[in-house]
Amino acid sequence: MDSHKIYLSEEKETLLITLQAKALDSRSKNPILDDKKAEEILQLIDYDFEKINRFGNEIMVVRAKQLDTWLQEFIKKHPIATVLNLGCGLDTRISRINPPSTVRWFDVDFPEVIELRKSFFSNQEGYEMISSSVNELGWLEKIPRNKPVMIIAEGMLEYLTEEEVKGLLNRLTSYFPNGQIAFDVMNSFAINSGKNELKKTTGAVHKWAVDDIHDVDKLDSKLKRVANLSIFKSKYIHNLPFKTRLLYFSMCIIPGFRNMMRLILYKF
Repeated sequence: MDSHKIYLSEEKETLLITLQAKALDSRSKNPILDDKKAEEILQLIDYDFEKINRFGNEIMVVRAKQLDTWLQEFIKKHPIATVLNLGCGLDTRISRINPPSTVRWFDVDFPEVIELRKSFFSNQEGYEMISSSVNELGWLEKIPRNKPVMIIAEGMLEYLTEEEVKGLLNRLTSYFPNGQIAFDVMNSFAINSGKNELKKTTGAVHKWAVDDIHDVDKLDSKLKRVANLSIFKSKYIHNLPFKTRLLYFSMCIIPGFRNMMRLILYKF
């Protein structure tokens, strides 16, 4: 298969950061995700991955694993369900989870991202890619709402404004009768620490910082918080190499660092 030249920019280009993190994990001695598909895709992409080597690969792998776990728990309880993966990028979650045929799965991202994604995935029975910004209105109507839904937004909502996040959450909870939604939030410390590097490397800008989790609770009255987990409290942190764990645990003394990324699970 020919290699694929990348012509993405800003937040669209950041999908390569998470792809690389998962691919590097698959090469490690004790992988957390063991995402061989991510490694396969990485090898087929023509891009200077050296320039995005400084974005906390381990944290992104732990985040993905924790979201995978919540999704697997949901599917176990609701084997006939809908999964909605927002801002999917080149994420291989559908391969990692390998859901039963009773699950209908939808991956949503910008048209140019889905165009690239179609080089590695194809629509098939139970799986469909939707080309759209999540801020547009029409795409949601393509998804059936007669089953419990699990919505994942991994590394995505930070690129929206708070008003856009509120609007998206309101549309989702109004459209689907019941389900869960899981996503990550970053605090001001994390966003300010990385904004110059992120903008210089990809042109992307994080717009939504969350310093008080209760501010998220207020965005949609239908959402009831089930879990609120610092990324450093995830059990999968313990799977990282000893030196990496030691570094993170020592830095967690700093309150801003301790809560730099949180994983939140809501039901509605």
